[in-house]
Amino acid sequence: MIVSIGCDHAGPALKARITGHLEAQGHTVLNRGTDSEESVDYPDHAHAVADDVSNTTAGRGILICGSANGVAMSANKHSDVRAAITWTPEIARLAREHNDANILCIPARFVSEETALAMVDAFFATSFEGGRHARRVSKIACMVLAWLVVAPWVVFGQKENVGAYPQIHNTFLDTTQMRLHLSVLASDGFEGRETGQSGQKKAAMYLEAYYQSIGFEGCNQGSFFQQVPLVDTQIFGGWVEVAGDTLVMVDDFLLYPGLETLNLASKPMWFVGYGIHEGKAWNNYKKFKKGGVAIVREGEPVDGEGNSFLTEDGAASAWAKSLNQKREVAADFGASAVVVALDDAEFDMRRSRMRRWMLRKSTSLDTPMVGDGSDIPTFFVRASTVDAWLQESKVGSLADHAAHASKGKASKPELLPNPFSMAIDQRRFPYQAENVLAFLEGGDPDLKDEVVVITSHYDHVGVMDDEVYNGADDDGSGTVTVMELARLFHGQADNGMKPRRSVLFMNVVGEEKGLLGSQHYVENPIFPLENTVANLNIDMIGRVDEAHADDENYVYLIGSDKLSTELHELSEEANRTSVQFALDYTFNDPDDPNRYYYRSDHYNFAKNNIPVIFYFTGVHEDYHQPGDDVEKIRYTKMSKIGKLVFHTAWALANQSKRIEVDVVNDFPSDR
Repeated sequence: MIVSIGCDHAGPALKARITGHLEAQGHTVLNRGTDSEESVDYPDHAHAVADDVSNTTAGRGILICGSANGVAMSANKHSDVRAAITWTPEIARLAREHNDANILCIPARFVSEETALAMVDAFFATSFEGGRHARRVSKIACMVLAWLVVAPWVVFGQKENVGAYPQIHNTFLDTTQMRLHLSVLASDGFEGRETGQSGQKKAAMYLEAYYQSIGFEGCNQGSFFQQVPLVDTQIFGGWVEVAGDTLVMVDDFLLYPGLETLNLASKPMWFVGYGIHEGKAWNNYKKFKKGGVAIVREGEPVDGEGNSFLTEDGAASAWAKSLNQKREVAADFGASAVVVALDDAEFDMRRSRMRRWMLRKSTSLDTPMVGDGSDIPTFFVRASTVDAWLQESKVGSLADHAAHASKGKASKPELLPNPFSMAIDQRRFPYQAENVLAFLEGGDPDLKDEVVVITSHYDHVGVMDDEVYNGADDDGSGTVTVMELARLFHGQADNGMKPRRSVLFMNVVGEEKGLLGSQHYVENPIFPLENTVANLNIDMIGRVDEAHADDENYVYLIGSDKLSTELHELSEEANRTSVQFALDYTFNDPDDPNRYYYRSDHYNFAKNNIPVIFYFTGVHEDYHQPGDDVEKIRYTKMSKIGKLVFHTAWALANQSKRIEVDVVNDFPSDR
């Protein structure tokens, strides 16, 4: 067969490799350039290949550019050309079998040489199936003709919907496309999409290319990306020295990782009792000197019968459990560090629990930490160690202090005779990752500044022990659903049915590292939070859990009633008029021990008083395991949940009055 091949500056090396591969199989290859990595215009080479195929000079064609979008768009302008972008051999096979594609378009920046050659082999080994597919393929040219006929009306005469609720047309989520997208994003080539790693970068570019291909434009100063500044930190060891004695990290002291301060030299130590400052009621910081190290006890002062001195009824106060509150007070008084005395048995128990956590790599936003004393180094030591530091002071011992406090009198800070020094070997590795945003502006001039945000996270946990954790359900399922919802909404707009409010489709990064991408967005919103109507978040909707093993027509809803009764009612109505699922509110209970309300990206919106719904189908045996693969996904179920989200979002985007926030969130404020 004669094959025409061309590329832009992203593909000469791959083009040469494919040419040799085809010639070795007996094909004749026409080279339509380019053969240099100097920048060129991809349409020139795409049109040359398309001409060869269109006039039958070549039986098939191959085009290569960075994302494959540009060459595909150019080639498909030619009659009798059906150019297909492929990312996997399976997609290449289906492009031939179902679509009679005659030009293969390869995204050079996204696929390996091995994958590209496998796609070429699949493309040339597969025949068009015909039958029902022939009828569909025959309509491709007709659709082009129809577009040319109606184009002037679309371009010059489209009416924006500024009055009545726009009618919904073609709200069909294409399960075939969802399957194809997921087979790419959850393939081994994307290496588990770990935040900051090459697989996550590939996924971000794939999402960008897709949104661009269906007509979106970059909404963040022309970009589809919001850069999220992140830093990996890891502690490799450390020591504390007091009175000539050296304490070794893990064996003798524990600490919170993510330190801002790594070295302290000869800082004065102050014993501040329970570390409480509550006005005149209790003050352990009177005459404390700024820069000192504050040694505190856990808990609060109680009498001989265990009753708190800080509440009128003797019940435990917030100080009894809130170490963060004590850290914040210490920071407010200028302490350079906090040392917490733990009973020896408690220390040993925490050491077994904290050892791996302290030494593992942790990821956080690379921004200044604020609040809760979060930037103050905090150490945990045994009570017996603190007793040794106290024995030469007026305090005497922790037991002596407890006896004094049981009389209801706050002790003043006590300056200890020996200074405190420490050094921690913590290393930082800063980098950036990407939130991906596709924005559809609303059609109502009075409402388009208000935004409905639909989210999923596209990162996962990467590669561990040489196994790829593909994350097809977590959260590949939510990601491809958001992609399809974006296509549906954009399709409605193209048909003259713009939603009245704007809609932001956002695939966030860093969820697996602590909801970091969504946190960065709400702290640095592209569209003002005060104009954000609601967040609909989709995370793990492609499987069933043990509680619903025999019936997949369900979805867990979390958070729908926490800030807005109207959102909850709107959601229920959307379900009644669309998919009629069994809506399961099991995990919506504030006392649910799984605490799912806090564990996905909607939570960062809810914290900012923005009503949310979290769509979820539960955990399963492959959660965060290498078995979370595409062949286990239930695409019909996933598409039905997507349809429910569509109807909910459509109602939010089009009703005349913005939903009202009328509920005080009954979840605790801390995660």
